[in-house]
Amino acid sequence: MRVGKLKVDSKLGVILSASMVALAISGCSGKNNESESSASGTASASASPSASAASPAASKAADPLEKFVDVSWYIRKPIDTIKDQDAIEAEVNKGLKETVNANLHIHFIDAASWEDKMKLMSASGDEYDLVFTSNWTNPIDLNVQKGAFLPLDDLLKQYGPDILAKVDERAWKAVTYNGKIMAIPSQSPFTTPGGIVFKKDLVEKYNFDYTKVHKLQELEPYLETIKKNEPEITPLLVTKTVNAPGDYILDHTNITKGIRYDEIAGKAVMELDIPAFLDNYRTMSDFYKKGYVAKDAAIKTDFIAEAKSGKYAVMRDSGGYTADGSKSTALFGYPTVESLANYPTIGTPNMVGAATAISVTSKNPERAMQLLNQVWKDKKLSNTLAYGLEGKNYTVKSGAGTDSPSIEAKSGAEQTWAIWHNWLGPLWDQWDSGWNSTASLEQMQKNNKEAKTSSILGFLFNGEAVKTEIAQVSAVYSELWPIMQTGSMPDFDKFLADMKQRLNEAGLDKVLAEVQKQIDAWKAQNQ
Repeated sequence: MRVGKLKVDSKLGVILSASMVALAISGCSGKNNESESSASGTASASASPSASAASPAASKAADPLEKFVDVSWYIRKPIDTIKDQDAIEAEVNKGLKETVNANLHIHFIDAASWEDKMKLMSASGDEYDLVFTSNWTNPIDLNVQKGAFLPLDDLLKQYGPDILAKVDERAWKAVTYNGKIMAIPSQSPFTTPGGIVFKKDLVEKYNFDYTKVHKLQELEPYLETIKKNEPEITPLLVTKTVNAPGDYILDHTNITKGIRYDEIAGKAVMELDIPAFLDNYRTMSDFYKKGYVAKDAAIKTDFIAEAKSGKYAVMRDSGGYTADGSKSTALFGYPTVESLANYPTIGTPNMVGAATAISVTSKNPERAMQLLNQVWKDKKLSNTLAYGLEGKNYTVKSGAGTDSPSIEAKSGAEQTWAIWHNWLGPLWDQWDSGWNSTASLEQMQKNNKEAKTSSILGFLFNGEAVKTEIAQVSAVYSELWPIMQTGSMPDFDKFLADMKQRLNEAGLDKVLAEVQKQIDAWKAQNQ
């Protein structure tokens, strides 16, 4: 499948930054667990659980497999058309009964209410087991600060051998807080090429050479052509939740909301002070005024639904890795082509575009870890959870009965099931399909090995000292960012000045100072 997170620009919390960070969601050990994991911190020198020795996790029973249990898994709803959950869970649970003596039930939460739901569950102390977390939604760091997640080191050593064997060693640094592993990072593309997707019939109709377009500003001649000649088509797709294609910021690694690390200057900076950043959003304001962007873009929340409508000429890709547009074609349901613009620097947040945590309120953390390990171990299980049922949600094209068949998954209006593989964990075990070909998966792994990495890879910002300011800054971004992202302000310079003032009043300058202080301390220890 396409790789889980849409490449939502790092300012939204990603890559992802994470590349994108915001809010979110005690049980067995109560206050002891909460105090132990209440603040995020710099990764320990040996972040990998396989590299450290510790006592086994205390088990609630002599044999954790003895009692049949239900395991809940909370996931942000991947698509709106999910309908076959009961049948798929029934098939999955046949195997899980035999392997881990457990029954899995997935709780899908709509994107619009996902973060509020998880925050409420955390505040209320509701019991649950596994949960999707990342740098861009239901963020790991804020959950750790609240004591919502269980430390996993001991559980991984005892019940997660297949997870340990498959997770990239570098990624453990991104989920380690105060020396404790707080989530399991998925196999993911750590450097996502910035793809600009074009509706194929339109570029052919106007004989437009899309391969020469590599940044936002270069789109204008084509957008103007579409605006003049295609009254039923909106030239450029951008929504409240997904920014425009081509608005890339090179050599600036996301740290936290509003702040990035300048890889060239070697210091933390406010993103609203980055010239290239401002150039992109000044361009978006101009595009909006010229009618290249939908008037109500700032309140549109479902990027996929908008893209699938076929009413846009140019879109952001879904994390594509092939210039033929095959990934976006499969996702959007009509022929596309795309230009791959760049490969961003790998920063710590890029390693947690998708991860899984265990709630501190879980009554069966051992079984939750065993179940998750089985997902990482068993290709058939992970692909059934991702693709659904053969004959209903997908068909086998070749390799029937083998461990790695090539399949055709339903898409568009016919698609009634999907969980992105990296939201489950083991992306590289994905079967060949329109979501990701085997060749594209191999290319992702190659990119991970060869791409430029941040000079502060492994640094994790501890926001505890400025948590009030971070919350205030996040509130300002939540209110104003959709307007900035879509360019839907009457006067860009006035809006920018007002936004800067409000961020300073919220304490962004204090957050910047704390970030730089921690980076300096980290460099003194690690460089």
